This record gives sequence, structure tokens and C-alpha cells, in this order.
Amino acid sequence: MKTLVLCDRKSADYFEQDLRAWVKEVADRQAHNVTVITLDGDALAPCIGCYGCWVKTPGLCIRDKDPANSLSAQLIQSDATILLSEICFGGYSYDIKSFLDRSIPNILPYFEIVDGEMRHKKRYESYPVMISIGYGDFTSEEAQIFKSLAYRNALNMRPRNHTAFMIQNLGDLDAIKQELSTVLSEEVPA
Repeated sequence: MKTLVLCDRKSADYFEQDLRAWVKEVADRQAHNVTVITLDGDALAPCIGCYGCWVKTPGLCIRDKDPANSLSAQLIQSDATILLSEICFGGYSYDIKSFLDRSIPNILPYFEIVDGEMRHKKRYESYPVMISIGYGDFTSEEAQIFKSLAYRNALNMRPRNHTAFMIQNLGDLDAIKQELSTVLSEEVPA
């Protein structure tokens, strides 16, 4: 199974720990084909809200001089996508948010009611399991915001499962390693 890990730049050195390598190690143990990509928000052009990805070039952003279309395709072709992001005021980091803004070609511009709430219609038959891992120095309120944001973002793509973990200190790694391993083994069998 394919696991795509999208990381922000700061995840390479969190308290002298490479969180990217840590996540890859957990996924590798589940016999997953793991691709780790460190995103650079400065290398991704911002979404200009033109909706060309919905009407002019369905499924593809018209801004094709950066890796956003390739990254969106990799996301859809994965069985699990892990977003590794510093928690910034309860939200994703600049690097992760820059990509998420450009990933809207993966859904349709039309709406439908799902579980009593309005959602975008799915462009594709299936979407990867979504796992968000937030890290950093955050308050309990920011942790709740992050969990809620990860959940709400995942709802539009309607993956078969989505979850969020938070790492505030290195002591959290062992517990989260076990939980992440369980999610990957149960939801994305090798």
C-alpha cells in the first residue's frame, strides 16, 4: 500500500528529532511503500481563486509551473496521506496550508448533503485515509482547534477514516508511534 507523508520544513528538526524519519519508520514497519515529501510553501504559487481547476482544466490547477498538480495526484493515488505540520495558532503550518489550498482540484465544485451537512461532491471514487500529525508548543485550545480543523478538512474528501495526533514533547512520540502504527495496520493493510 502507498503512504504519502507531506511534511513542513520545521519537522526535520523538532527538539533535535527528525519527525519525518520517525513517521517514515512507523509506516515502513507496516510494509507500506512510503514517500516522504517536505513541502516548501514558498515554492507553491498561492491559489488565486479562479476555479479553473473546476471548469477549465478539471482536476488540474491552471497554475502548472510548480509541483501542486503532481502533489495532488500523489495524494489521490495514495492509500494513506499523513500531514505532518507544526501547529500554528491551531492551524496547519504555512508549508502544509499552501499545499492544501492548492488541492481543491481533487473535489468537485458541486455540493450534496452528507450526514446532514453540505459537502463538495467527490471527484474520485476513493480517497486516502487522512492522518494529521501536529507538533509544537501549543495550548489546549489550539490542540482542539487543530483536531477540529483536521476533521473538517478531511470531511470534504470523505476518506474511509481520518484521525489527528499531536506531539508537544518528545515523550509523546512512543504513545503516538503505537497509535499511528495501529491506524496504518487496521485502515491501510499492506
